[in-house]
Amino acid sequence: MAYDRIVVKIGTSTITGGSSQVDMPRLIDLVRQLAWMMDRKIQISLVTSGAVAAGRELLNYPHLSKHIPGKQMLSAIGQPRLMSIYMDLFRMYGYLASQILLTRRDFVQRRSYLNARNTLDGLLNQRVVPVINENDTVATEEIRLGDNDTMSAFVSGLVGADLLVLLTDQEGLFDSNPEANPEAKLIKTIDSPEIPEFVWEGAGGSASGLGTGGMLTKVRAADIARRMGTAVMITNGNIPDILIRIAAGERFGTVFR
Repeated sequence: MAYDRIVVKIGTSTITGGSSQVDMPRLIDLVRQLAWMMDRKIQISLVTSGAVAAGRELLNYPHLSKHIPGKQMLSAIGQPRLMSIYMDLFRMYGYLASQILLTRRDFVQRRSYLNARNTLDGLLNQRVVPVINENDTVATEEIRLGDNDTMSAFVSGLVGADLLVLLTDQEGLFDSNPEANPEAKLIKTIDSPEIPEFVWEGAGGSASGLGTGGMLTKVRAADIARRMGTAVMITNGNIPDILIRIAAGERFGTVFR
């Protein structure tokens, strides 16, 4: 299948490689793959986590409250660093990156929605990469989406993406927890009108503790995105050249039609 627009969501576990700091070699490799896709006229939107992890690293891992004010402070420190990294890396491959910070309000208020859509369309048509994150520094419980899996699903609808790729540290979605059940089987395709109950039951929380998401948020995101007309693929970001191979038509992990 040929793709015109792809949204890629990179989680904290992918950005850090499961460690407590930003994994620069991994980010360089991911940007290389995204640039390869853009060289072939595929328009890319990148939804990225990692601002809080980057802020915590810069502050030398302070012991802070897990409540929103602590995360907002870490995000305020880490987001500029994360954005600076992306801008430098994309520039190496001849592309510009732009920062887009959104909250739930931008998807539910019509004027904000249209403004966001027009901005993203303009950036994509100029071959600029929108690097998107939730505006954690100002978001409150009332306007938070809560996780970037959900954010990426709404962005997919906003830009009319053909495919949403959710990169994680797992092979895909299993019918039960593979860490607890060695007989767990990978679910390769979900194409029923409703996501089956056993899929919801097989989805669990975040194992690494680094991000706010987990398989359950990814299934919820997939359900949102597919209702907006976007196919979804949940797969392991550690697979060599994973994004290039997906863009070339290979299938990995779990695909939601």
